[in-house]
Amino acid sequence: MSWQEGGGRGCVYPHGNCRRNLTARSPARRYSMYKHSPVITAVSLLHLFPLLLMWMPPVCAENGNVTVNVLSMMYSLGFTTPEVNAINAGFDASLSAHSWKTGSGATISVIRPSSPNATIEDIFQLGVKQSEGKLLVVFGPLGTNHVLKNSDELKKHDLVAIAPVAYSSEVRGWNPHLYFISVEPNAELLALIRYAVVYLRVPRISMMYEKDNTASMGAYEFTVRVLAMLGRHLCGVFVVKESENQNISEDDLNTRWRQFVATRPQAILLFSSLGNTAKWFIKKVAQDNRTANAYLLSTSLQQHFLIKMWREALVLANRTFTPEQLITTGTVPLANDNQSSLIQHFQRDMNNYLDTNSDWKGFAKPDHYLEDDGLGEMMVYGWLAGEVLFEALNNAPQLTNRKSFRESLYKQRRYVIDDLVVGDFGGECNEAVALQGAMCECNQGGSMVYMKSIMDGFRLRPLWEGFLTWGVSECSSANVQVSAPLSGLFVILVDNAIVFRATMRWFLGAQALDEAYDVDNRIFFHPLTVSSENVTQSLEQVRDNRDVSAVFGIVPAAMLDTPNMMFISPMVVGIRQNGFRRNVIHLLPVLAQQLYVLAVYLSNTSSRGVNAFIRGEQAGEISSLLYKSLVTFGVPLDSSKTLGDGDPVASYLSGNGDVFTIGLTLTDVAAVARHLQAHLRARVFVGFNDLAMYYDEFVAAFNASKESIASSERLLFATSFPHWAEKDTKSDVVASFHRIVNESHWDPLTFIGFVAARLLQVILPNMKKVNAELLADRIYTESNIKVDDMRFGPFSDVECVSGTSVSANECASNFGATNISVWSMARVLNSSLPRTQVGMTPSMDYVIPQEGQLTRSQIAGIGIGCVVGFILFIALGVLLRISLRNARDNNLAPKEPTDPVTLIFTDIESSTALWAAHPELMPDAVAAHHRMVRSLIGRYDCYEVKTVGDSFMIASKSPFAAVQLAQELQLCFLQHDWGTNAVDNSYRHFEEQCTEGECEYTPPTARLDPKVYSRLWNGLRVRVGIHTGLCDIRHDEVTKGYDYYGRTPNMAARTESVANGGQVLMTHAAYMSLSAEDRKQIDVTALGDVALRGVSDPVEMYQLNAVPGRNFAALRLDREYFFDEGEDGTTTSTSDHSSSRAELSESAQIIATALQSLLSTFKTAQREKLLLPYCERWRVPLPRKAAFEWDDAYCEEVVRRIAVKVGRVADHCAHSGSESSSTQGSSSIIIVPLHDLYCRENYSI
Repeated sequence: MSWQEGGGRGCVYPHGNCRRNLTARSPARRYSMYKHSPVITAVSLLHLFPLLLMWMPPVCAENGNVTVNVLSMMYSLGFTTPEVNAINAGFDASLSAHSWKTGSGATISVIRPSSPNATIEDIFQLGVKQSEGKLLVVFGPLGTNHVLKNSDELKKHDLVAIAPVAYSSEVRGWNPHLYFISVEPNAELLALIRYAVVYLRVPRISMMYEKDNTASMGAYEFTVRVLAMLGRHLCGVFVVKESENQNISEDDLNTRWRQFVATRPQAILLFSSLGNTAKWFIKKVAQDNRTANAYLLSTSLQQHFLIKMWREALVLANRTFTPEQLITTGTVPLANDNQSSLIQHFQRDMNNYLDTNSDWKGFAKPDHYLEDDGLGEMMVYGWLAGEVLFEALNNAPQLTNRKSFRESLYKQRRYVIDDLVVGDFGGECNEAVALQGAMCECNQGGSMVYMKSIMDGFRLRPLWEGFLTWGVSECSSANVQVSAPLSGLFVILVDNAIVFRATMRWFLGAQALDEAYDVDNRIFFHPLTVSSENVTQSLEQVRDNRDVSAVFGIVPAAMLDTPNMMFISPMVVGIRQNGFRRNVIHLLPVLAQQLYVLAVYLSNTSSRGVNAFIRGEQAGEISSLLYKSLVTFGVPLDSSKTLGDGDPVASYLSGNGDVFTIGLTLTDVAAVARHLQAHLRARVFVGFNDLAMYYDEFVAAFNASKESIASSERLLFATSFPHWAEKDTKSDVVASFHRIVNESHWDPLTFIGFVAARLLQVILPNMKKVNAELLADRIYTESNIKVDDMRFGPFSDVECVSGTSVSANECASNFGATNISVWSMARVLNSSLPRTQVGMTPSMDYVIPQEGQLTRSQIAGIGIGCVVGFILFIALGVLLRISLRNARDNNLAPKEPTDPVTLIFTDIESSTALWAAHPELMPDAVAAHHRMVRSLIGRYDCYEVKTVGDSFMIASKSPFAAVQLAQELQLCFLQHDWGTNAVDNSYRHFEEQCTEGECEYTPPTARLDPKVYSRLWNGLRVRVGIHTGLCDIRHDEVTKGYDYYGRTPNMAARTESVANGGQVLMTHAAYMSLSAEDRKQIDVTALGDVALRGVSDPVEMYQLNAVPGRNFAALRLDREYFFDEGEDGTTTSTSDHSSSRAELSESAQIIATALQSLLSTFKTAQREKLLLPYCERWRVPLPRKAAFEWDDAYCEEVVRRIAVKVGRVADHCAHSGSESSSTQGSSSIIIVPLHDLYCRENYSI
């Protein structure tokens, strides 16, 4: 037991507590200045000795004859006699343990009322009268009304009330005469609300309160405010007026009950006076089937009342008691909480006191407090008050002056009693001192709320997880801020020992970040124990009745199909190929990424042939994925075999080749180890999930002998994680992992759980409300998420944009692993060994050989011819280098992922219509277009990312260089000699024709004076979009160039798509990335907020006035977007591009029939070559899930898509009555007017 106080050190006599401080002017202090002289020292002591003898007796006897009176006002008719006696007995037990003496020898005398019927006023006057000329301290009062009544009297007589009990916030607040040692009522209510939201996780919380009662009304407002901070609200309230408490009719109550119960409450906060209405309400809760199972939560004041009323209500309703349905708070630990050293101390004092003292006959049995939990709490409170008073008296400079004693209580006082802290208490002080950490104007010492549930026999049990503290830095809970929690489930499969072990490790890592009793903690994990048979049903039941933000850990594959659930970094039991699900976020490399990286590794090493053994329901799909990965990098797959659940892989492993074993079982681990030891030139590749799941078995198998350790170099896998057990790590996240997690748990699964929790800590601060949908929105909005030194992303829920000329690489992606490297098992065993292959972020672009692929002999012949022409190729390369002027120079590519990238997207206006109108002119015009764009790319040190048709995607490290490029691009086109006016005539004709159709707009250029037109317009019109932001930058192993992924390219593409020909648009991000000096050099027009399709919030847009005087039509906000289908077969578009789901119109049927008839004589490879130009020209997206080769079904689907697109235009022409559109007979001929191509391409029709 100890305490802290500012000052007061250096008491003269250690056996007392006289607190005589040495000052600079005291004789003793002056003596110390000459202590270096022995002679002077001896003489001085001789002179001082008689004085010391004269001075000593009064000092030692100063407090020996002092009596401190303590007036016990812990009496109230609102409490039962056993409750009153319990508080006073606990108080007496504490002082009795100190022999009723202070440390300095002063006597502590307790004044009690002369009669049990004495009023509180009489008790107070009795104490004052008996304490004239003495220090008087008040113990209590008991009850809010008694505290209010005596506040003025306490101030009048300069008294301090220690440990008053008041259940209203009205009396809380700075008052130096009230010395609270417990938390305020709102703190208890805060703990109840937080427990209901965080741990009960019930979606519907309601409240019962009295409207006119000041305390209850404050509690209601407080509840609404706290729930709002937690992202919740009350689903219903049962409210009565205090004046109605005795006179309200049964019918009126039933009417209010029907309204209340219609909200289907699952948890009810009971904060009402202990009147008849509260009794009626509790009985009604027990009787009504709709509320009988609801949780009832209340504060310590109503605990006894609630238990009593609920017991009676269950008898009347003929219902059995359900443990943990009633939940209450407390201000002290339970008397039977033997884990607390404070309670152990209490029990020793209480046992000694009750065993030797007959003052409290009702508690004659020493362990009485262990049988009655409620009275035990009262005893603990009284005992704690006695301990605080004892320490306060020991710290007082003197025990006769009331003012001096009161002031000493607020000298930054803190009481540390065993494992409980009471304080800090502080008096009046200025702001400067407060800023340095001083506690000012604080008379409230409680900072811990204890939670309890009512168990069988109506016994109280601590709810450890619900304990709430805000530390001693805050005087009360008034300034405590709580945030919406993330309620996570981790699934425990009890019928699978391996999965159970893995789950426990994952949870250990995730839970390691949870700080006990931390009010600011927002991440909470709850177990869901299931068996393999009922896993989906159990999850759906929890989802329907509890708040679940996300599911974590190891899950069966079928669980991922559960609707309206979020899964973060799930490890699937067994092997499963990832398909895009918006509600599933992968942090580990998915199987496709692992195979892709391993294929890159194999392509850089010599391979004796690759065989695969795959076990699982999706073995066929995984085999195809492996083949696609290997063949992309020129590595052949010799064979692939599907294994059944009972087929041991040992039966198939042989020889020195390379083997992929996917979907391992427990017995396979040892078989793989034996195979590698027996075949010294063999290599085995495994999935990271298998390694993590059987980590102990892999370590044991490959760390058993020198031979096994040597063979571990040839067990290979791909991972994006740093080494979880590297002691001298340079990784920030691993260093944090090591600080928190014991070394015995440094394994991959524990680390995975740790990283998942860290990611949540990164994204949660920006979320005011948390649920599955909002969590998914946040992750996809963030896109690229940095967790210490690890980066995940980009996550994107937007399908590939095919309506723009250049794909923005925005294919929906729910996996975010980056920097994936190849490890050997040897590195797992010894973290000092290097990675087998350095990290890379795979582009996931595949090159699949088509029908008619050259044989190896043909390739060899071509190679010989290439050798003969080697010199010519060198010359040609030099020539191309000069002509392209570094357009594809990788040195110019932005490569730093933390630096913003400025992306430019360009597209020729109405290119489809122009190709149809001028097929003889467009090749030269487009070639000139390409030359000018590439020339500018080189001039401004930009980087050509890709070119699709007549569209460019360009990246720049400098935003200003990008703007200059876009501006000069428009000027180059304006000044170029196109050699013909045909293109300009067509643009004007398109505009005029569009006004005659259904496009309601004023042509911006068609009616200009020719001289004006020639100054503003000439030749091809190119629209440009510019956006700046962070990208996921990847090096494409196939093209050997850099590509840019994430929301930045998507935003740039959408910005370009709404522009008109000849117009340059830049987003606010791009504009603000320019320096102030740069912005002075350009002319822009602010267009305000622009709503872009697929972007949740409007985007502020600027127009770069590259050619002053140009006017444009309104932005093309209604332009259609065509999205590829997701991998699950769904689509986010309402357009008709997915022809397999659309009925073909008559025109479309004719087109489809004609194309199928024409192409039926060609092989599928030839049909592909013929159809691809039509898809590109008409902007028809190819179906997802394409086979490695185009088969008949795939070709037919492409034909149908083209037919739908072209047929739609033809039907529009027919409906508009255009003379340029006609059908003859059975409509075997369809003529599409050029102006309709223009409208179709630039406006929604």
